[in-house]
Amino acid sequence: MIQPNMTIDNSTVRNIVMQMNMGEGKTSVILPMLAVNLSSSNSSLVRIIVLKSLFPTNYQSLRYKLGGLLNRRIFPFTCRREMNFNTVQINQIFKRFQQSLSNCNIILTSPEDILSFDLLTIDKCRRNEFDVGRSMLKVQQWLKTYVRDVLDESDEILHVKYQLIYTVGSQQQVDGGAERWKTIQTILELVKKHAAEISKCFCENVCYKPSERKSAFPQFRLQSNEPFSLLCQKIAHDWIDSRNYRYADKQIILSFILETHLSIESLIDKFPCLDIQLFLIIRGLLLSEVLLVAFKKRYRVNYGVNPSLTFNRLMAVPFRAKDVAADRTEFGHPDVALVLTQLSYYYSGLSDLQLSQCFNRLNEEETDPTSIYDQWILYEDEKYISKSIQQWNGVNLKDYQQQIDYLFPTFRYNMLVINYFLNHFVFPREAKQFPHKLVASVWDLSSSLRSKIITGFSGTNDTQLLLPIHIRQYDLPELQKTDAIVINNLLQNENENYQILPINVTSENILKQIVDYQETINVILDVGALFIDGTNQDIAIKWLKLSDKNKIDYVVYFDSDLIVVCDRQFHRYPFVTSPASERLDRCIFYLDEIHTRGTDFKFPIKFKAAVTLGNGLTKDRFVQACMRMRKLGNGHSLTFWSSHEVHQQIKTLKTISLIKNQEDNINDLIKLIDILRWVYENTQQSTWDGLHHWASQSLSYQRNVSAFRHIKWYDDQQTFTDALMKDLANECSDSEIIELTSMYGASKKLQTLFEIHLNRYAQTSHHIWKEIRDEILKRLKDYGGTKQRLSQLLDEEQQRELEQELEEERQLERPPSVTPC
Repeated sequence: MIQPNMTIDNSTVRNIVMQMNMGEGKTSVILPMLAVNLSSSNSSLVRIIVLKSLFPTNYQSLRYKLGGLLNRRIFPFTCRREMNFNTVQINQIFKRFQQSLSNCNIILTSPEDILSFDLLTIDKCRRNEFDVGRSMLKVQQWLKTYVRDVLDESDEILHVKYQLIYTVGSQQQVDGGAERWKTIQTILELVKKHAAEISKCFCENVCYKPSERKSAFPQFRLQSNEPFSLLCQKIAHDWIDSRNYRYADKQIILSFILETHLSIESLIDKFPCLDIQLFLIIRGLLLSEVLLVAFKKRYRVNYGVNPSLTFNRLMAVPFRAKDVAADRTEFGHPDVALVLTQLSYYYSGLSDLQLSQCFNRLNEEETDPTSIYDQWILYEDEKYISKSIQQWNGVNLKDYQQQIDYLFPTFRYNMLVINYFLNHFVFPREAKQFPHKLVASVWDLSSSLRSKIITGFSGTNDTQLLLPIHIRQYDLPELQKTDAIVINNLLQNENENYQILPINVTSENILKQIVDYQETINVILDVGALFIDGTNQDIAIKWLKLSDKNKIDYVVYFDSDLIVVCDRQFHRYPFVTSPASERLDRCIFYLDEIHTRGTDFKFPIKFKAAVTLGNGLTKDRFVQACMRMRKLGNGHSLTFWSSHEVHQQIKTLKTISLIKNQEDNINDLIKLIDILRWVYENTQQSTWDGLHHWASQSLSYQRNVSAFRHIKWYDDQQTFTDALMKDLANECSDSEIIELTSMYGASKKLQTLFEIHLNRYAQTSHHIWKEIRDEILKRLKDYGGTKQRLSQLLDEEQQRELEQELEEERQLERPPSVTPC
């Protein structure tokens, strides 16, 4: 993999991460040994940092290996904003840390918990809870002196997606209010209108499946940027034709909506303020490519509604993998969040409870429910409507049978009913912004402001260009061949098995093809997230039912982060205590996307796995999944199952390669080398996208370092005054609310990443460290290339994976007291 060229002397960067081959004992052997060795004196408190999804298995493994005869205790450390620690609790935590140091015990935690403790310290200072803040700063001082961090799966932990935000202040409605989401609903109606035509014009770049009913939204996803320009043109012209403007004014509006060189100044004094606001919303959706970002994402894989009752939010959130919502995470850009929320409900439909809410509100709060209901009915196919519910006066909300049999099935996917639900029960409550925010990222996690070094391990090193500059990739000379070994094992003849799945294939059809395959497949590694129409349990049980009863007795899968076994009687048990753990040859294994990394099963020799290939799959995820087969190249083998869209991408790249190398295309057969070419192409694109986040986070990090400049980390005699803590909180706070004019009003031009961040550094008001700035700009210049993108507010085009811990602060202004007459 590419080694970053650094202006900073590499030898001065003490914090290191290194690559070690997968399946050779990083987590099970090296990590416990290192933990014991480093904690054997009273000079270091060992803190092992693991991914949240692997926390239970790591905790269990470390307790098993380090407890007993070694008598080393493993203390989990968690921190969340809602914990709201007081001084007594902080002192208890501090005492536990000090005892752990004395007794050579070990702390186990996750990146989110560490960053949350950092931000909670600042938040306490901001709230004028100075006693608690003072205690937390003392703990921070002590940790920076004694803690020795070890990172397992360091490339994921230090990924640019780990960014934690604390929102600050009272919630405020997004700029534009209800007009913002109603305009989005209008535009999505036009997308529905033109989806079929766009898919015909760009059949290889659009994933399209018409809906069964005219009232529902079709399955529609863009696989490249190419069709978006035509879609924008059609939407813009349809929308403007529906408005009552003069011809000349329509041309001005169209130009503003679709052309990058124009700014809001071209509209001022020509149109009312409310109209300009509307134009800005549509310009954001089309010209700033919010719709493109939304329609390139996969529902239930990249986004969806978090089903967790503890989350208590109904808007769409980012997903880390298939059906795995990122914990306490939201989309940072309001329009991206609004569009993806609409699409989530269009695809999932409303639940019975949500439909009940709609009809109860229609009955109790609307002044003219009949006209609204008539609109819903007219939007439906007449053949699907029962006579008993064709008119509002025929609907009996107390008739449970009518609701279950007729009302709910009819309106579940009706776009107008879904819009009604979102407009009254979701967006007014949740489409909010906050005036300020506190930000922490992996730059803070790996900061050099500490006395002990950081060490990390991972099976891949593909993200080393995106590491914060004070931590470096340092692969041991004898291990620098790791990538070559893995690729060599992949390229064995027994792995040359490639299958193409039909467009819009269901999970059941994929399972039938796998069961009917010429060789027995024992493991499904769903790293491509192709099994999206069911839960892990649904898919596992379906596979068990289809499998040979004479050979297979159990199916193994993950339920959340717990390994579960299901037998032929459909009884479910924990894997560790079940008979299946001793009879792996009688098991089949389904590993969903999130668990194709960091999990370890001792599969018998001759086991064959089906690896799914989904859109955007990068090399590190691909290799991590394949290496779940620990004996790859020595008894284990793979087959590859590609979605239709991925197959088109692989074919296109193969054709380009043949033309470039002036080779004749002997046949269309896809080989492993073609799959690897596609995976490397995705990795290159992912790294380029990540460079923008990486550079942006460097600015947030420097803001925090600048704010803490008066804290003397190694002086335990320092007094933290109230004024010092107040200034600290104020300087860490960053503005959050973005107005429509700021987001979409300026003219836009394409720039390289280097040019964008050179301008950002020039406009930054807080202190900048020259060595950090120079290193950032050098890396952007070396690896950002000449590729350009829009310079205006690029964050709006990206999913920000934020551990956003929401807190509503209400200020009640009571009337003044009065003197009785």
